[in-house]
Order: sequence, then structure tokens, then C-alpha cells
Amino acid sequence: MLLEKRSILNREALRLYPSEIHLLQVIGEGTDISAGEMARKLGISNGAVSQTLNRLEKKGAIRKTKDPALKNRLSASLTEVGHKAVRQFEQGQEATMKAFSRYLSGLSERERKVIEEFLSRLELFLKNLG
Repeated sequence: MLLEKRSILNREALRLYPSEIHLLQVIGEGTDISAGEMARKLGISNGAVSQTLNRLEKKGAIRKTKDPALKNRLSASLTEVGHKAVRQFEQGQEATMKAFSRYLSGLSERERKVIEEFLSRLELFLKNLG
């Protein structure tokens, strides 16, 4: 997907892509979950999680650990770099949502109805495409 190729966080020599930031958010939830559980939660393959974890470790955003009792179980935790990246991303998302909310609140009732009608028709159009 084209969007996946575009970085969404580029701060202090750390460039992160959507798949990476979403995985960081899952890891940052604080629950000790395995790579397989991460894959299920994100709806992606175990291989995709493994590759993304390797990239994030190289970027210094996570620390991977293996469970000594369960050799195949891998877990990850955020480093300070990872925590900072998630905070920056979420702050940016919040600012974007606030700006969009301000825009919507400035619309007239008629403008809102036009947009609502357009979106309803677009939804039907997209459903009919397959």
C-alpha cells in the first residue's frame, strides 16, 4: 500500500512508518504479549511482526527478550526512544483531531448536510465496487 511507504514520524533521525508506530503502540500498552499475540491484535502475519520488531530494535525503539522457559516466546518492551516516539505520534494525532473538530464546528448546518449526503453516497458507491 502506498501509505505504508510514507513515514509518519520523522524526528531526531528516527523515521517510523505506520506499521512500526502501530506495533510500538501495541507494545506500549504495557501488557506482556508475545509476537504471535501482537500479530493477531494487528491483523498481520507473524513474519510481518518479526520483521518489524527487528527494524524497531535496530532503530533503538524497542528491546526484545526471549523467555528462557519458552524458547519460542519473544516479547518486546519500549526503550526511552520508543516511548518518546509513541508520545510524539499520539500528540500529533490529537492535534490533528482537534484541528479537524474546529473545522467541522465552523460549518453551517447546510454544509454539514451536504457532506453527510456525500459520504453516504460514497459509502454506497464503495460497497458496490466489491
